[in-house]
Amino acid sequence: MDKGAFHLGSSKVLEFIDSILVPAERFPQQVLLSLSQIFGYHRSIFWIADKHGNLFLPSTLNVEDRLIQDYISYYFQHDLLHPQNAIPQNPSRTALRINDVMPDQEYEQTIYYNQFMRAYGNYDEMGIYLKKEGTLVGSIGLARCKQEQRFTENDVRLVETLSRTIAHTLAIHTHADELQKERMLFAAHSQLSSIGIIIVEPPAHIRYVNPIAKDICAEWFLGKTYTNPVHAFIKQHVENNAFVSPSSFSAPAAIALLSPSQQEFAIYVQPSVSIPFSDHRTLPYAIYLIPKGTHSGMSATREQDQLPHLTRTERRIYELVQQGYTNQLIANELHISLNTVKRHLQNTYRKLGVSNRTELCYKLKTN
Repeated sequence: MDKGAFHLGSSKVLEFIDSILVPAERFPQQVLLSLSQIFGYHRSIFWIADKHGNLFLPSTLNVEDRLIQDYISYYFQHDLLHPQNAIPQNPSRTALRINDVMPDQEYEQTIYYNQFMRAYGNYDEMGIYLKKEGTLVGSIGLARCKQEQRFTENDVRLVETLSRTIAHTLAIHTHADELQKERMLFAAHSQLSSIGIIIVEPPAHIRYVNPIAKDICAEWFLGKTYTNPVHAFIKQHVENNAFVSPSSFSAPAAIALLSPSQQEFAIYVQPSVSIPFSDHRTLPYAIYLIPKGTHSGMSATREQDQLPHLTRTERRIYELVQQGYTNQLIANELHISLNTVKRHLQNTYRKLGVSNRTELCYKLKTN
């Protein structure tokens, strides 16, 4: 490539990168549009990859819906450039053409070409594998008919360059989407909880409050002119009880209180788990407000019916989980090690067919 061609290619790459700076929901389609408008790849499919390398949620450009249906239902397994077929044989490659993996004469005898590609007017194909830190996050398929120019080595080099930016941006969008779903799941469960939950980032920034916590704090200061009862509650009952030092604290703490309406409840303050590279960052902590009798409303008979296969210790640990105890608080309460608590919980999950404590509580509450 001469110098002028290099600058032309560079300017197009920059134009492409600028064009795909769009919201996550528009990203796959915009990538395909930009590949068509800037580089002339007019027929394409953008797939998202799950953690096992399976492709789903296709976005298409100039591709028939029926082609996608046929591909998903059968022909994907015959696709030489499908990531599950191509990557094991070419682990370092991020772009491959049909003739990189099979001679044309042999390719033209395959089921994939005769029954699928030719049926939809396609001949040549190029697969782009979007990898982030070695993990497949997506894939793009480009196709051309027999009358068009074949994909060249220059095409391969170009899409390999583009794939790094596409993969990086897709990974960011995917991670942000997963975090949003986790936040929504946490909020949905905490909205239904009978336990008050407050997440605080020191010194006094409230990151999250669920409805029951708001009600408890509002009831505590009923008739008083506090603009933020939650803030006032934390200052009076958490900070003034030396739960929170100016820097942070390292162990769970608990006190029992009697509200103005004579409702008994416990306050548990749980520090955040330390994470790597957080030495110079103040981590949030959680406050749990647990009214007395939250769990006691479940009768012993119902408890026995719902927990028929649990040992006595597993039942006791389940009761404490229902009351909002963390694993460390359970260990302290039962005078056992943290690892023993985790082992009993895993046994409970297995016996009841759940994978975590949220599913455990939800399953038994809804039965």
